[in-house]
Amino acid sequence: MSAESEHTDPTDARLTGANGFPELPAGPADEQALYWLTLISSGEANAGHRAAFQDWLRADPTHHEAWRRAQALWRDIAQLGVAAPMATATISDAHRSPRRFGIQHLGLAAGVLVAAVLSSNQLGLWLADHRTAPGQQLAVALADGSQLLLDTDTAVSVHYSDTRRLLELHRGKIWCRVAANADRPFEVSTGQGTVRALGTAFDVAEQDDRTEVTVYEHAVRIDLANGAHLPMLAEGTAVGFGEGLEPVNAEADTTTASAWHRQQLQYFNRPLSEVVAELNRYRRGRIFLAERDLEQLRLSGIFDTSRPDEALALITESLGLHAYQLAGRWVFLRRG
Repeated sequence: MSAESEHTDPTDARLTGANGFPELPAGPADEQALYWLTLISSGEANAGHRAAFQDWLRADPTHHEAWRRAQALWRDIAQLGVAAPMATATISDAHRSPRRFGIQHLGLAAGVLVAAVLSSNQLGLWLADHRTAPGQQLAVALADGSQLLLDTDTAVSVHYSDTRRLLELHRGKIWCRVAANADRPFEVSTGQGTVRALGTAFDVAEQDDRTEVTVYEHAVRIDLANGAHLPMLAEGTAVGFGEGLEPVNAEADTTTASAWHRQQLQYFNRPLSEVVAELNRYRRGRIFLAERDLEQLRLSGIFDTSRPDEALALITESLGLHAYQLAGRWVFLRRG
């Protein structure tokens, strides 16, 4: 192939659709910029791809701005604590020699973004006695007669002795209905503290170094990891605690809080950032907000957790947003 033919058309299938690479999307410049950032940073781009990228940049002044917005998005993702190896890519990276990792098929970001859903807590997930994958729930009858319900993407270990019943929640969310036994206290521990049941039914959720407890029946006692003791948490109340978070008991909407028991998510006038964070727990991959001002859009609705992609479609339609998908898992929401 001559040098001239490499620069003929930045959407040439020989450059963007060959060797298993997905083709350059025909959508807006922002989507195309994400495509190029993914491809160039993957180490799989060849000389033809890099030449086509330069052609794309020169084809329209708006492409430069779209490229900068794509880089800014990945920097924002990195600041949120998820892996974004493309965040440091620059226009000059297009001239570098490609690194080869033996990837057979790019899958457009599957290999590059997979770290975004992995964390150090993954070890606890695999070593746990009971665990669920994204989108799954699991009911468990414990040896003492207590009942346990694991929500999606949850891992819990059971440590029973003659004097104590301890559940170690590595991540996720559980509901407990405790069988009475005054001689063997029932406790749930997280990295932020320990919840002791006082003859009760309650939820415990652990995510992002934060624990939330909601009590449906009777009460619980909570001891924080720093040695502090919280006031007794009574029926119909909830509390969140973690490093740098001041615990305050608050009245709980138990119907909404328990919706996940029925495979539902219920929201009334909640910010989109909160809804997306919860929906991310129920699907493989990840949903990103490509524009910061989307975070505070308000949303109300009831969604089926067993059909997270349908929920995503409803959210996108109701708010007038556009969803751009990479590899079928990574979804970027932006204004239409």
